Amino acid sequence: AEMARVLADSNHVPLHRLSLLVHSVSIMHKSLDSMPEDENWKALTRNSTNLRVYIMAFDVKSDDMLRILKPSIPLERIHFDSYITCVSGAVVDLITRQYDKFLTHFILMNDVIDMSGFPDLSDNRNEDPLVLLAWRCKRLSLLAVHGYTVWAHNLIAIARLRGSNLKVLEVTEESIDFDQGELADQ
Repeated sequence: AEMARVLADSNHVPLHRLSLLVHSVSIMHKSLDSMPEDENWKALTRNSTNLRVYIMAFDVKSDDMLRILKPSIPLERIHFDSYITCVSGAVVDLITRQYDKFLTHFILMNDVIDMSGFPDLSDNRNEDPLVLLAWRCKRLSLLAVHGYTVWAHNLIAIARLRGSNLKVLEVTEESIDFDQGELADQ
């Protein structure tokens, strides 16, 4: 929060890019209470109107991400990489709602070894969070998913929604799943 206040001062040259690394180890040793609040981000973007933020999160719990992601962050790129925890559909939903104006890159990687299969962000809901992300984030040009279940019909929906604007759609073969009706048709 203090860094955001200093950078928001009009005496500083406006920022264009801010890259933030959030790691579970740093969260364990420091409180999230010192993270910038929404008013800090608003002040920073007033002085730096072209600012775009890139967040890389390693093994950060979904509850912690929900506390970090403030509405006024001009988030352009986000990269989740997990070895212990998994990103929740609620975090993807929040990103979809808050950052639809700027988000261009969404990378979701999970290396959790779980014999019961990859986590499914849709949690058996009608709406898949990744489809909603592709629908709302009109600037999305890169979507990479590794180690999470992506249903084949949702993958097709994502590709159709973004069309040729989606320059990279990268999904591990093992992540693609078919419902039983689709398998019978294959």
